[in-house]
Amino acid sequence: MDQHETAATKRAAPPGSVTDKPAKKQKTAANAEDAEETDLPTSTTTFQDAREVKEAGKQTHFRAPKTRETYAQHIDQARRWLKSHFKEDGTPSIPSHPEEGSEIYHDPAFKDAFERQPNHCSNEALSIYLAWKGFSDVKKCAQSTIDGIRAAFKRMWDEVSVL
Repeated sequence: MDQHETAATKRAAPPGSVTDKPAKKQKTAANAEDAEETDLPTSTTTFQDAREVKEAGKQTHFRAPKTRETYAQHIDQARRWLKSHFKEDGTPSIPSHPEEGSEIYHDPAFKDAFERQPNHCSNEALSIYLAWKGFSDVKKCAQSTIDGIRAAFKRMWDEVSVL
C-alpha cells in the first residue's frame, strides 16, 4: 500500500473529538511551590481553633441532619410506646401474665429501658418493640424501618458508652 493512498482515506477529526483535546498544562517548579504554600496553615491558626473546627466537622458530617431527625423520631415513638404500657404510678398496665418470659414486664427497670443510659432490660425491650413494629398486623413496618430504629438506639447507646 502506498503512502498517498493511506492519507487519502484518512479524514480530519471533527471538533471535540479525542484528538482535538488541548494539551495538559505541565507542572513547573513554581506551580508546585505555590500549591505547597496554600496548604500551610496561617500563623494565626491555633491548636484550639483547629480542634473546634474538627469537632464542628464531626457534628456536621457524622450523620446527615435528616438522619439525626429520623433517629430522634424513632426513639421518641419507642419511648411513647413503652410509656403507654405503664400507669402514672409506674406500675405496668398489663395484667400479670402467667406465661414464661413475662417477668420482664414487672421488672422496675423495664419502664426506663429506652432511656439514654441502657439498663439490663434495654435489649429485651427493644427486641419486643421491634417485633411489634415489624410483625404486628397493625404496624407491619418495612425491614428498613426496623433497621433504622435499631440503628437509632445503637447510636444513642454507643454515644453514652463513649462519654
